[in-house]
Amino acid sequence: MAIITGIVVKRFPKSGQEMAELNVLRPVESVSVEKFEQYGLGLNTDIPFNKQPLKVSIDYAKLLIETRAFVPNSEYELKFGSNPDDPLEVLVTELVPQDDQVKKHFANSLSVKG
Repeated sequence: MAIITGIVVKRFPKSGQEMAELNVLRPVESVSVEKFEQYGLGLNTDIPFNKQPLKVSIDYAKLLIETRAFVPNSEYELKFGSNPDDPLEVLVTELVPQDDQVKKHFANSLSVKG
């Protein structure tokens, strides 16, 4: 499970590429290397060095945004699948809310679109 703070759709008009990513709260990491040091306490949305953002299915991301089903700063279980256009790329294919009120909101918002 993860606390998801946002969903971002990015589009590059010249290339026609489009992607969607999740902003995830992560614990602040302590890092001490030759060119960089960091330490702290709490949570942030920084993507750790040498890590990639969590990508989400573009159609699913747009659905959650357009229906306003997504509730920021809530805890979700993440379900994963592969990108049909690139079977080696793992995508989040479903967010499952953990809070009962968010579950209701999710179900109501998505049923209106349905």
